[in-house]
Amino acid sequence: MKLIVTGSLGNISAPLTQELVRQGHAVTVISSKAGKRAAIEALGATAAIGTIEDVPFLAATFAGADAVYCMLPPFDYFDPTIEVMTEARKLATAYADAIRQSGVQRVVHLSSVGAHLAQGNGVLAFHHLAEGILRKLSAPVSITHLRPVGFYTNLFSYTDMIKGQGLLGRFLTLRYSGLWPMLTGKTGVIAANYGADDKLPWVSPRDIAAAAAEELTTPLVGRSVRYVASDELTCNQIASALGQAIGKPYLKWALMSDKQMQSGLEMFKIPKARAEGIVEMNAAMHSGLIDEDYYRHRPVLGKVKLADFAWEFAAAYNNG
Repeated sequence: MKLIVTGSLGNISAPLTQELVRQGHAVTVISSKAGKRAAIEALGATAAIGTIEDVPFLAATFAGADAVYCMLPPFDYFDPTIEVMTEARKLATAYADAIRQSGVQRVVHLSSVGAHLAQGNGVLAFHHLAEGILRKLSAPVSITHLRPVGFYTNLFSYTDMIKGQGLLGRFLTLRYSGLWPMLTGKTGVIAANYGADDKLPWVSPRDIAAAAAEELTTPLVGRSVRYVASDELTCNQIASALGQAIGKPYLKWALMSDKQMQSGLEMFKIPKARAEGIVEMNAAMHSGLIDEDYYRHRPVLGKVKLADFAWEFAAAYNNG
């Protein structure tokens, strides 16, 4: 099969490309960076250098493909010049236009848990918007919306907090652990406006790649939604596993208020409106709203468990 992968060699697209090449497919990887060409070709794929905003480029690359994998790149939440919904609309529309012009009939779209909600999902709202734009494509285009749950790799963002580094890290250590851990070096806390005994599904990018590979090579008529998860754990279980891996068995996950979370994000110089979106998303995770549709369509869990990721986290933590 001739297959197109977007997302360059990111956390999902790289293992996805490797798996598709291993299966013997002709894979083209789209990247905006010419410097990625050699790495893409080293995997046995063809590099197409261009941007997903460029509809003629996309359409030409998609032409003749049996299936395409479409993803919106992650947005920089620290950049106040980016209006996420406007950017998401532009990119999803570019995909839709390129799919129409190229005549490709099988699409796998990387969406997210929470995309079933039109509101109340905070910064995940752009996934609902993107799904809606792609759903307007008419037959014979068939689409699978992949909805992965919270990424294990999102936990890397708590590294400085766990180490008690930076203004916010020191504040949270004092707030939730006390002065003695600061003085003895036994710092260790994760804090957010979700956590503690909240039980949440988590996923490895490798399991997302495996699901995407399966969908790209499986015929479909119409539309489908597929949730992807690797493990289901409480945040306290997450903290315990990561703590054991990094030599901080006392690591805990504290639950803070929405107001405290908002203040902390603004302390990190995240624009106020963007911070409000993150707080709303986390609050919906805490209440169970984000995952309500996931549990109605619960998937078979993937292969990569938290115990596997914990050692990956530890390696990055100790080398950071």
